Amino acid sequence: MNTAKGSVIFTLEYFTVLLELIQNRFKEKHHLLKLPKTFQLFGYGAFDENKPNLKSDFEALTAEFINGKYLYDKSREAEKGKALIKINEHYKSILMLYLNFDDVEQFISAQSLSEVENEKQLNLIHNNDDNKTYYYLNYYFGEENTIIKGQTVISNNWKKIKHTFMYPLEDGTIREHYSHGAISRQDDMLNIRTRTLSGGKYIDGASEVYYIGHKTPSDINYLVGTYCTFDFYTNTVAGKTILEKCESKALMEEQSKSPFIPPYIAQEVRSTRIVNNNIVPRNAFELSNKSPYASVFEKLPGTYTLHFNFDAKTSEHLIFNVSAKNYEITPLTENVYLESDKLELLNKGTVVNFHFVFSGIFALERVNIYFKSYFLKENSAIQEGVFSGIDNENRLVNGSVRFAFKSE
Repeated sequence: MNTAKGSVIFTLEYFTVLLELIQNRFKEKHHLLKLPKTFQLFGYGAFDENKPNLKSDFEALTAEFINGKYLYDKSREAEKGKALIKINEHYKSILMLYLNFDDVEQFISAQSLSEVENEKQLNLIHNNDDNKTYYYLNYYFGEENTIIKGQTVISNNWKKIKHTFMYPLEDGTIREHYSHGAISRQDDMLNIRTRTLSGGKYIDGASEVYYIGHKTPSDINYLVGTYCTFDFYTNTVAGKTILEKCESKALMEEQSKSPFIPPYIAQEVRSTRIVNNNIVPRNAFELSNKSPYASVFEKLPGTYTLHFNFDAKTSEHLIFNVSAKNYEITPLTENVYLESDKLELLNKGTVVNFHFVFSGIFALERVNIYFKSYFLKENSAIQEGVFSGIDNENRLVNGSVRFAFKSE
């Protein structure tokens, strides 16, 4: 039977005709003058399996389990006057086979409904997104600190997804890695769970989330989201991923094999990756290679008073606090706010780095501050460090910074 893949949406008028044909075929097949009661007809609920029912008829055709409630539910939708009734691919094929039609369009052409109804039904079939496939290029920052590009195919009315990731090798060839998954929509999000081939069998792979707002997914040219999975070295990883829509399968395949990464993609995904090494810590000091310096990190909370020297004529002051409870940084200088901040220890715990992006009334737009961590043992002394950044007039600046520190 040459039936197109995907579900089909019937108008109420055509579904009513379809249901009537099925009922007539059922009476003819079982030599009945009238239909049995509803549950017996559909093979649902408290019905007698030894008496004629559509469930048994359909199972005899397909040699597969049939849910008798499915067609019953659709008949109830028709009784309530629902304008459009959707039949999934599996049931669509069974119904056409039961009525001896090659496909849905043959069923439609065999009916004598009005030209208006006929055109309306054909438009629903030809414009049904269930039968469409969408092609994307996918990008993320992967192993070996490089941007990985690949192919993504979305089908079955945005319920199925297939990723093919393209890993360039040193000899110029490309190694392909595949994963298949299911898509579900929840409010403004698309949630994707994939399975990937490993050791000859499929295992759980990545979990992905994309924000789409209230838009129809097929109308979106770029899907921006996050992923969480494991890499080739069995490290657990997470990061940003972007899907870019292609006009055709051929274009997707061609562009996915090119080493060129568009700049509008590169600046978004480059270095956006979290890697947790594949270790199982026995104690807190084995969480990472930074763990041995936790005793230095715990001394960072306190109040910092900084004096920036740009040149002989320009200076700026900043006061902020690092909380001993959760290491949250709070500016204490009036009319200064932090859009983002970062606090870390460098060079085996010997150097402290603060990274700030400011808003408000302040001479600096963003800045990196570096100073030796030994000042933490000298609570009252004035210390010195260096800074580099961008001022509020977009100039590159650097200089020395002096600061006083009072621990909590």
